[in-house]
Amino acid sequence: MSKEKIFKITPSGVDYALKCKRCLWLSYKGIKLDAFFPPIFNSFDLIQKKFLINQSVKIMSNNLPEGRIMTELNGYIGSTILKDKKKRLFVINGKTDVVIEFNSSPKKYGIIDLKTTSINPSKFENYKLQLESYATIFLNPNTKTPKFSNIEELGLYLFEPKEITNITNNSCNMKFETLYLKGQRFENELKNRITEIIDIYEMENPPDYNLNCSTCKFVVSLKKEKYI
Repeated sequence: MSKEKIFKITPSGVDYALKCKRCLWLSYKGIKLDAFFPPIFNSFDLIQKKFLINQSVKIMSNNLPEGRIMTELNGYIGSTILKDKKKRLFVINGKTDVVIEFNSSPKKYGIIDLKTTSINPSKFENYKLQLESYATIFLNPNTKTPKFSNIEELGLYLFEPKEITNITNNSCNMKFETLYLKGQRFENELKNRITEIIDIYEMENPPDYNLNCSTCKFVVSLKKEKYI
């Protein structure tokens, strides 16, 4: 009897995974044609987290309850084996930005993701399933991840560069505008999305080219010119 396959899902992929079904299928097969994520955004992320861990959580929003950022959670987190809507097995593995332990009894927790991007309240829609993925992991953790049964807050903290305020020698100070966005849980929507993703993974042949996808458009143009 063959062992049942366990699909691997990443929180960062669930929000954007279905923008191009063909690219998603190719990526699952080990073929990635899209541009890499610029390392500078990882640098911004590390700087932001380094600053925030020494501040009150209320620096992000006055509406956040008092608490502490859990600096002990610097590593990757992962879920136990879960099932999608079609009973197929999957796990979610990723790395959180900010997890807060609030000053409450019983203990309550918050998960906040940091994004260097344009300020817009609609941005939460772009990342809501990524945050829900983190919540799902902590509610259903593997043996190396702590279990948090009471997740009170899901939030997005946006940083948008606005202007350079000072340059001296080899140093530059820059001003950022920030915005905190509070979200809600999307358990059923996440499970639906993961089911759709696994459906695509299991396709024998790749989906059709998507001409709204820049990568697909580029490949189609090469085929028309008979470069491939």
